[in-house]
Amino acid sequence: MVTSVSPNFLLSGKINRLHFMLPILFAILISMICGQFVLLSEPNHNSTLLFDGINDFFVVLNVLVIALLSIASFFVFFRIFNKRPQFAIKLVIAAFILGGVLSTLLFGKLVFNLLHLDSPFLLIVVAIVAYIGAYFAYLSIVDALSDRMKNLLFVVCSGALGSFLGVLLPAVPVAGISLFLSVLDFFLIKRKTVENIVGEERYEKLVFSVAISNQEWGIGIGDLTCYSMVVSCALVTFGFFTGVVSLLLILLGSLISLTLTLRAVRFPGLPIPIVLGLIPSIILLFFS
Repeated sequence: MVTSVSPNFLLSGKINRLHFMLPILFAILISMICGQFVLLSEPNHNSTLLFDGINDFFVVLNVLVIALLSIASFFVFFRIFNKRPQFAIKLVIAAFILGGVLSTLLFGKLVFNLLHLDSPFLLIVVAIVAYIGAYFAYLSIVDALSDRMKNLLFVVCSGALGSFLGVLLPAVPVAGISLFLSVLDFFLIKRKTVENIVGEERYEKLVFSVAISNQEWGIGIGDLTCYSMVVSCALVTFGFFTGVVSLLLILLGSLISLTLTLRAVRFPGLPIPIVLGLIPSIILLFFS
């Protein structure tokens, strides 16, 4: 979570608090809608035991595959980033858009199943959406996306991809991954690790290129995805009420982080919202 250092920043920051919160709210709402599709597709399903009946090996395998892919992706990214940082960021944006589109298609299949629509029509929709996603990914590579379209894509893809991860993984791994990323985010921001590698000015440009932003503030797509993952996991595992409480706590945490950001210019966007958003799930995990 970063802010501009323009002379009118503090005043404009106060005026635009609502604008700052809206992308977070919309991304999480998208993730909740996607999660609700999962629950509706399993009408007899006990929402507190989403992974009952699924082999434990299958769950562990999913976690392991995601972890290995993430490690490999980070390794490749930093190799490219050291030599061509701007190109590396464009690849991340393109991959993120494609991941969000794929997640949207997977949840869309649930909608088609709920509506009992024919498979040929589904294939046509899949082809069209896949083409649109690939087109936008190409535009991100050639740096031809408008800021408005990029922000819109980031909100939708963050919600869909975060919901996919929240539905795929059990609550304990989701909590562990979210807390790990929060700690990592805190140390990277406070120690200025990336700034020391690429320089302050280039870092500012790179951060805003992977964030929903205007001239005053930016919310990283990683933050939005993590928020969405936590809320969707709470929704499908413990029910709608828990998901709503988690959403409200994350919004509260985001407001607190924004207040600290206004004073510090740059503040990690994950730790406070994630810790607050995980409280309902942790309480139900250990005390229910």
